[in-house]
Amino acid sequence: MENIITCPHCKTQFDMSIKPTKTSSKYLWIFDNGHGGVIDGVYQTQGKRSPEWPDGNVLYEGEFNRSIVDRLMKMCNANDIDAVNLVDTPVDISLRERVNSANQIAKSSDKPCIYVSVHANGFSDESANGWEVFTSPGETKSDPIATVLYEKAKAEFPERKMRPSTADGDPDKEAKFTVLTDTSMPAILSENFFMTNYRECHEILMSESGRDRVAKIHFEMIQQLENG
Repeated sequence: MENIITCPHCKTQFDMSIKPTKTSSKYLWIFDNGHGGVIDGVYQTQGKRSPEWPDGNVLYEGEFNRSIVDRLMKMCNANDIDAVNLVDTPVDISLRERVNSANQIAKSSDKPCIYVSVHANGFSDESANGWEVFTSPGETKSDPIATVLYEKAKAEFPERKMRPSTADGDPDKEAKFTVLTDTSMPAILSENFFMTNYRECHEILMSESGRDRVAKIHFEMIQQLENG
């Protein structure tokens, strides 16, 4: 079914239609919404937020991350794709606990697992902008997964800057993040634009249409790998 949304900022129309996927899930997808959420109006993670903008708004990264994972879980459930929300709570669960839980899930799963950590980026200079994806250092099974997500982001956001690192022939950046190095399965971490950039924060991260588009690129990656 066609699903067209209009960006309230630039008035551009975007096709949010998702084609049905096959009903036999190949993988178990483990979604990790980075950092804590909001409990009784109190954000649970020190820092990890946008500046307070002139309009009085503040983006809390953990709330944004959870909104994307919530969307992904609904998409996966609607398409019979096996998925787990690793941190189904606003509490800020430690990285070690996240990794241990994911590894335990993978150990007991009868399907191969893929770990997807969702984030928004930040920097001290407001001019920093763009989208990027990370894997652990070296050539791993995570690299082709990150490449698929990168291509989906590039296609969905042609008006936005992509931040690839092509030193080793693929677009993902490499980092020794705990959720990438200590997980027992392929793992990627997406940095979905900068919460410290006024335009990206308002037009994408704080808007429902922008969040829908961020979730869409992750789900399109899932569909491609499930059907590949």
